[in-house]
Order: sequence, then structure tokens, then C-alpha cells
Amino acid sequence: MSVSAIKIAEALGGVKSLGKRVRTMRDLEIVVADGLPKAALDVLVGGFGAHMPEISANDMRFRIVPRATYRRVDRFNLQTSETIERIARLYAMVLDAFADASAATRFMMRPHPELENRSPFETALTEIGGRAVEEVIERGLHGLPA
Repeated sequence: MSVSAIKIAEALGGVKSLGKRVRTMRDLEIVVADGLPKAALDVLVGGFGAHMPEISANDMRFRIVPRATYRRVDRFNLQTSETIERIARLYAMVLDAFADASAATRFMMRPHPELENRSPFETALTEIGGRAVEEVIERGLHGLPA
């Protein structure tokens, strides 16, 4: 299942936080390569926290980027920007599948048996883990066994 660049950008706060309109994957690639702004991360983790208040936005934020780096920079480096985009993309995929932000957030934050009881959020902090989360989402959409 692919998800549009527009939906990924929306998960990151859209033009307000990204500073430019994202319509295509190429637009998204450029924004990520230039370094995502702090506001994009804040919108993403703030959205999770809005639907699961028991989860601290700061805990999620500082799982992605060290606290000192967060305080020091206005834009993140490529590696951190790619991680943020990956989590936003997976969230946008799940949001498309569930059509409910609370359900999508619960999926992203709760341990999943197919991910060795790690949450999709935690698993997606690495590229390979992100692929594993995508596979779980795909299997779920198509009713395929693990």
C-alpha cells in the first residue's frame, strides 16, 4: 500500500510546519533532504499524544532525536529527517487503513505480536524496522497470516 506525499506531509503539519507545499514524492524528498524543521516533528508527536494522552510527546520526540540535538538545531540532519518521514509515512498508511486517528495512534504505539511485542513506532526507528511495520500493515489490509 502506498500513501500519497500529501498525506505524509499532512502528518507532518503541512505547509505550516514544512514551510512549503508538498504535492509529490519529489517535493517530499526535497523537503526531507533539506532537513525537516522541528515543527514537523512536534506536529507528528503531538498528534500521537492528542489521541493517547498517557504517552508523552517528549518521550516520543526524544526517542527520535536526542534532547540536546533537538534544543540545538532548527532543522534536522538527513538521517533524522528520514526517520521522522518514515514514521509519518507509516502513520499516514495506518490512518488511511483505519480512517480513525485514535485507532491509528493505538496501532502505532501499542506492542504488536508480529513485531516481537515492540510497538510499530519503536520498530520504525530503523529503516529495516520500518519495512517490517509496512509488511504488518500490508498483511493486515489483505487478511494474510503472519
